[in-house]
Amino acid sequence: MTIVPEVVTNVKAIPTNLTKIFHLEEKRMKKYLRIAQLILAVCLIMTVFSSCSFIKRLDGENEPSYTYSEAGGTIAFPEGFAPKGSKNTLETVMLESTLCGAFTQVPSSKTTEYFYPTTDSLTVTANGTTDGSLGQFRISLWKRTEAGTQWVETLYFKTNGETATGTFSGLDINSKYRISVAFSGATTSCTGSFNVGPLSNTPPAPGG
Repeated sequence: MTIVPEVVTNVKAIPTNLTKIFHLEEKRMKKYLRIAQLILAVCLIMTVFSSCSFIKRLDGENEPSYTYSEAGGTIAFPEGFAPKGSKNTLETVMLESTLCGAFTQVPSSKTTEYFYPTTDSLTVTANGTTDGSLGQFRISLWKRTEAGTQWVETLYFKTNGETATGTFSGLDINSKYRISVAFSGATTSCTGSFNVGPLSNTPPAPGG
């Protein structure tokens, strides 16, 4: 007579118990995975905010402390100059050695054409208003180099409609520069005008 051990009758229960264990472990792993993904996302966000100052130089160096303009100054345009006033536009015209610009509802950066400063400094006079809460707009100077365009300096102007003046200094009259205008706001745009000079659209004469 063949004797069958009793343990054989319990063989079917073993896979069932293991399946329950596997399901529990799978749920735990998914939970831990979600927590790890959340922690990783938070770390990435903190890294971005700690390594960026929102405005960075193209050569990788962070922009230093803000340079604010001082109240005062006068803005002039050539007689007959009438900006179209289209949304998100920057229109410019020359008045002798001064670059005159009018920008309308600018939410993001708009740039001018390249020019040459005729001295080692440029005076910037500007004003602006916003269609939302008061903020500030910035006028940045960029230099043309063999590697591309390099940020030089940024001036900040309040969007209270009052005219203010600032200066870019230490410039090379043989190098090309351009300026950009941008509104430092989250949901609104800025409209205003500026004068920048002295400058020229042509390079200086050799030996000049």
